[in-house]
Amino acid sequence: MTTKETYTNVLENATNLAVATESLAGHTPNVRTVNFLYFPNESENTVYFATSKNTDKVKELAANGKISFTTTPMSPQDASTVRVTGADTKMVNDRRSELFEAMDKKYASFKMFDQQARDNMNVYAVTFKEAEVFGHGTDKISFN
Repeated sequence: MTTKETYTNVLENATNLAVATESLAGHTPNVRTVNFLYFPNESENTVYFATSKNTDKVKELAANGKISFTTTPMSPQDASTVRVTGADTKMVNDRRSELFEAMDKKYASFKMFDQQARDNMNVYAVTFKEAEVFGHGTDKISFN
C-alpha cells in the first residue's frame, strides 16, 4: 500500500482521534479522544469533530486554535495511524446538521444525543498542511 493509500484508509476507517490542545493553565498539552469524520472527496487534508460547548476544550480552542492529533489504531492487527501537528481549527456550526447526520451513520453511539445535547455542541474543521503516516514504516504526506 502506498503512503497515500494508507493515509486514506486510516482516516476513512479509524474511529477516534486523540486531540491535543494547549491548556489554559500554561503551556501544557491537554489530550482528549473524540469521534471524527473525514470526507476525502471534499478535502484530503481536513477532518471534523463535535464537542460540547461547555468544555475546557472549547475554551482552549478559542484561546489557541492550533491543535495536534493522532488517530487511534484501527485494530490490534492494523496499528497504522496518521499524526498531525500544528493543525488549524475553525468552528463550522453552519454545517452541524450535515455533520451530525454523518456522525449518526458512522457511530451508533452518536445517536444517543438528543436535540438538546446536539444544540449544545460546536463542530470544528481541522485543516493541516502535512501528516505523518505510520504503516509499514513512517512517511509524510503534504498538501497545498
